[in-house]
Amino acid sequence: MGLLQRALPLVGTLYLCYLALQPPPVRWIGLICLAVLTPFLVGWVAGNLLGIGPWAGGEE
Repeated sequence: MGLLQRALPLVGTLYLCYLALQPPPVRWIGLICLAVLTPFLVGWVAGNLLGIGPWAGGEE
């Protein structure tokens, strides 16, 4: 898996954080998207760093 593919969830999350810091109504869109996607981000981090969960890259 390429570096861009591995970094895409992190870059997307940083963009949503940027949106959450903007004036409304963009702030609300960023906050709602972050609230929905945070569990997926936690799972992605756990898979990539700890090797557990559906995003663990050890076995294919």
